[in-house]
Amino acid sequence: MKYLRHHAKLEKCYSAVIMDVLDALGLRVQCLDPAIRPLVPSMRAWGEAVTLYFETVTEVPQHPFKLEMETIDDLKEGQVLVEQCNAIEMSAGWGGLLTTAAMCRKAAGVVTDGGVRDYDEITSLGFLTFSRGIRCCDSLGRMDGRERDVPVICGGVRVCPGDLVFADIDGVVIVPQGIAEEVIEKAWEKVAKEDVTRRELRAGASLGETYAKYGVL
Repeated sequence: MKYLRHHAKLEKCYSAVIMDVLDALGLRVQCLDPAIRPLVPSMRAWGEAVTLYFETVTEVPQHPFKLEMETIDDLKEGQVLVEQCNAIEMSAGWGGLLTTAAMCRKAAGVVTDGGVRDYDEITSLGFLTFSRGIRCCDSLGRMDGRERDVPVICGGVRVCPGDLVFADIDGVVIVPQGIAEEVIEKAWEKVAKEDVTRRELRAGASLGETYAKYGVL
């Protein structure tokens, strides 16, 4: 929702170029643990972060899934749900029915440092899902939502509500919202320079020549 006006530029970007821009700005720890992968390699997701924090439980709560359902029901177009699963055992905090509900709200995707299940259903729907792994164990009685719309640490990176999330096969990058527009513009400029460099390399130019001209590699 927050970043939809940048759709044309973000559609041409990729996680590596956004991370390069963040590196240049001195923000070098913005890429999530590489164990967090897309369910399908071609999946690409970007949008405004909505956060959910899970903790370990040892029994089924009195009102299971309460916070998870509230959070998903409140999702807006273009938002990406980011989950921190602070749990001893990896279980599936995301599945097929949650996917259906999120898609009906035009959510842009989900990123979780926990597990997911219902692989066939999620991939057949095409919902953009990034997780630490696939496991049939339900989160019920293993972990439960404790807080929403608060800063979380997902995959080793701090994520605040409203941050820009960009995820593809190379990784998941978090852009703090205060610099998101600057990063988008600089990433777009770098993509354009890389496109020119690529054309010149295909025409036989040397790496040294193109790097001297455009400063990208």
